[in-house]
Amino acid sequence: MCIRDRTKNWRYPGWRISWTLGPKEVIHAIASAGSFLDGGANNPFQNEVLGLLEPECVLQETVAIQTAFRAKRDYTLDRLYKMGILVEVEPAGTFYVWANLSQLPPPLNDGIQFFEAGLEEKVITVPGVFFDVNPEKRRTYARYRHYCRISFGPEMEVVARGLDALERVIARHRKE
Repeated sequence: MCIRDRTKNWRYPGWRISWTLGPKEVIHAIASAGSFLDGGANNPFQNEVLGLLEPECVLQETVAIQTAFRAKRDYTLDRLYKMGILVEVEPAGTFYVWANLSQLPPPLNDGIQFFEAGLEEKVITVPGVFFDVNPEKRRTYARYRHYCRISFGPEMEVVARGLDALERVIARHRKE
């Protein structure tokens, strides 16, 4: 039995703590492999993380994370809609927006072109074609050519700065 590592859910960088229960020989093998791969567990963090497993703490952290991400999601969606970017399904459990670029002026209505234009402003989006599974090249077209993935995972200031950059890219192409 393994207890899931809640530190990742709560976005505590570097606080990767987990416990594994099992026979001694299995635990020894896991500990040896873990020590070889990453230097082993950080013992002070193991003691500190115990409080994170208390039900009151779990609820408090969950509500705080949901509140913070809801605000960033709503802010991102509002900004994208104002830029003319469509979102057919608003995210409900992730920190990515699947953005439909088809209403933007060419060449920005193409995920690869949108990505390249964003690089000029030091912002990265992920072209939709990167998610287009097409085994054996059965299709001759890219289903997600007019899409990209935009993250609202970073802190709000970074999200705002990235959306400002995308807005400048779009405004520049609308003038041309």
